[in-house]
Amino acid sequence: MSARPLAGDYHDALTGLPNRRLLDDRLTQALHLARRRDCGVALLLVDLSGFGRIDDEALRAAAQSLAGCVRKADTVARWGAAEFALLLTDVESDADCRIAAERALAALGRDAAIGISIYPADAGDADALARNADAARLRARQQGRREYRFFGA
Repeated sequence: MSARPLAGDYHDALTGLPNRRLLDDRLTQALHLARRRDCGVALLLVDLSGFGRIDDEALRAAAQSLAGCVRKADTVARWGAAEFALLLTDVESDADCRIAAERALAALGRDAAIGISIYPADAGDADALARNADAARLRARQQGRREYRFFGA
């Protein structure tokens, strides 16, 4: 009999958001559902690093702000030290992602770079979706502050 994971194994201690482990599970489930329903899933990676000092208070505030930018069916998770992920389900068009990215940038009240990758147009699995969102995030950061970029654009 294996040990059952503790509830804390799925949430970030600082922000209370789902962590990468829980996000990976939700992303896998969202992709399975999207295949059955023939709809889209988007992963938005939000990077606050590279735009000044980020302390614990700023990370908690960013987490709270981002949580208010998505629908209840979507997920906001802590991705890295100063990075967050927004998992959008039932995505019908790029406009859905554009709205979420613009809300996130407005809500954060600080500079950020956001990379967006959409299933099935940009990737067919969770790993490729994450890699492509990260590549788009890097391009957004190179463009300047308060930017978002789609992987395919």
